[in-house]
Amino acid sequence: MTARLMHPGLPMTTLCRTSLRFSVLGILLAAGSASAAEATVDRDAKHQIIEGFGFFGAHDVWWGSERDMVDEQWVRLVIEDLGITMWRNEYYPPGDSISGQQDADWDKQRPVVELFKEVADERKVPLKFLLTVWSPPASMKCEVVDDAILEGSPHPDGTKGGGALCPSRRGEFADWLIDGLELHADLGVDVYALSFQNEPFFWQSYNSCFYAQDWYAETLAEIGPTIKAAFPDVKLFGAENMLEIECGRSDAGEFDPWWYTGLMLDRSDALAEVDAWAVHGYSDGVNATPTSKMARLWSEFSGAVQATNKPVWMTETSGYEDSWEGGELPGAIDLAQSIYAALRYGNLSAWVWWQGSELGSGPPGEYALMNGTEVLGKRYYVSKNFYRYVRPGARRVDVSSDDDEVLVVGFEHPGMGSFTVVAINVSEQEQPLTISGPGVPETFDLFRSSSDADCAEFGSVSADGIRLPPRSVTTLVHGNVYEDRASGGIGGAGGTGGDEPGTGGSDPGASGQGPGAAGETGLGGDPSAAGREPGTGGRGTGGAPANLGGAEVSTGGRPPTTGGREPAQAGSDAESGGTAPRDTGGVSAGGRATGGSATGGQRDVPTGGTTGGVGESAGSDSGAYDNDDTGCRCAVPGHRDGRHPWATLLGAFGLALSFARRRRGRVPSRS
Repeated sequence: MTARLMHPGLPMTTLCRTSLRFSVLGILLAAGSASAAEATVDRDAKHQIIEGFGFFGAHDVWWGSERDMVDEQWVRLVIEDLGITMWRNEYYPPGDSISGQQDADWDKQRPVVELFKEVADERKVPLKFLLTVWSPPASMKCEVVDDAILEGSPHPDGTKGGGALCPSRRGEFADWLIDGLELHADLGVDVYALSFQNEPFFWQSYNSCFYAQDWYAETLAEIGPTIKAAFPDVKLFGAENMLEIECGRSDAGEFDPWWYTGLMLDRSDALAEVDAWAVHGYSDGVNATPTSKMARLWSEFSGAVQATNKPVWMTETSGYEDSWEGGELPGAIDLAQSIYAALRYGNLSAWVWWQGSELGSGPPGEYALMNGTEVLGKRYYVSKNFYRYVRPGARRVDVSSDDDEVLVVGFEHPGMGSFTVVAINVSEQEQPLTISGPGVPETFDLFRSSSDADCAEFGSVSADGIRLPPRSVTTLVHGNVYEDRASGGIGGAGGTGGDEPGTGGSDPGASGQGPGAAGETGLGGDPSAAGREPGTGGRGTGGAPANLGGAEVSTGGRPPTTGGREPAQAGSDAESGGTAPRDTGGVSAGGRATGGSATGGQRDVPTGGTTGGVGESAGSDSGAYDNDDTGCRCAVPGHRDGRHPWATLLGAFGLALSFARRRRGRVPSRS
């Protein structure tokens, strides 16, 4: 039995795990009064339109047994119960004599794609298929030596171990990408969006390919027109680098020109081809209170790209324990806060978890939401609080809370006639909540996740009679959130059939393919009974934490524009010591998240309720922390001040390479 790397995209470094642990401690807020919190809705203040929520992969990991890939009960569960509306997949290159057989090929993937489409079509769910490449075919890759691509010299590791796309093969690469889109089109699947490279900064022992920042922008500019000539509706998204690396270097959301987003912003030909700004959500902090690091990172990123009018997506994250509060890693309630921060401060239109399902003998580990249909983890249910009840086409509207310990975000969906509010009580006390404002419904259906509830339905509540248990996530829904139960559509009110839905049948499913004129006005009958019974599932404790250690700055890595294969050895492992990870998100109580004005007319963020940011706990056993409140460890001044870019970016590069080197765990092969 051989050992295999966990598949691309898995997090986290030892540094991240340690900082995440203390970000969890940072949100254990002091108990406040139980006076009612008020959430004020302003439906005239409109923000991003949601495109979807989802995850990556099949019933089991792609490198698993082919017989475990397809399961109809599982597909129905994730579409009907969890409510995914985006599905991300890898477009695999062909096997070759160097790399060997790939984890999957189209024959292995096609039945999964077909079943997702079949069930989504049946339930009228607008499921969006995302396709990401981890490596071009080996025949198109060249060796990289001394920061240069050696045309004519094949990359010695085939599809694995980095290497680069040969510039002379970009046209052939575009044709190969089109072939992948055509494979899906032959099944009646219009791929919604394509990323030509996952995490282009990293060299990995699995499928990977390195793009220096300017190489990435040049490739995008060259292949984009060819792809869109063949598939005009496909969106190109990228660069799928880490949020913490791509983030702004100032409160104004200014990008360092060495990073992928900055270069795409500066190149009009590349900017014309990118349709969505996509980053991965691996970062040192998930605390979503207004003074948190994540709120600041998302505010800066969103603010910097806002003028392009292109949506912001988070297309991969994981690394949360499957317990409610977490331990060495953050828990399910932290995941809820992370989604909240991305939606509220990042104006995200799409959120995609890493591995949706991974089969095993116990509870889901830190990378998967579920163990098939057998065990649905706490992270499954807290994701459902968003996925199931905030549907594609919903628009975020302003909902402001007067209580720092009650985090709220709201969405209206005129087409489906629904209004949804997600409220997170991060305090240790029960909190009464009132929702007020023009156009606010009088009643809501309530769904709650907590340490002892799994997105359970608690019936109807009035807008002024909501109670939030301690440390809980509550979704409040008014109206219909099931596409196949839409009350409007063809033949509805304002159409040709009068006030009754459809042609008069009692089955709401016969009322049309989607919301039409009737759905826009909300006339034509009430939706069917909302909500399915919550599934059952045990709770797990998550994966074992990594060992603490790792040097803060690698002394042997190359600068970010060169993409060295490995960081320096000194201090890179826990056994060799190294300095403790430095935290940059510590803030004093009452601080305000910066960059909020750049996120689309956001209201002033409430003052923080914590007594310290990440890493401020005195007497911790994790080493010294530097609380400089810069918000972004990758925030470096570039070379505009006259310093050599190698010197100015060495610290960030050392962090990123030590990050990359330990981002993937190992699991036994099941093939």
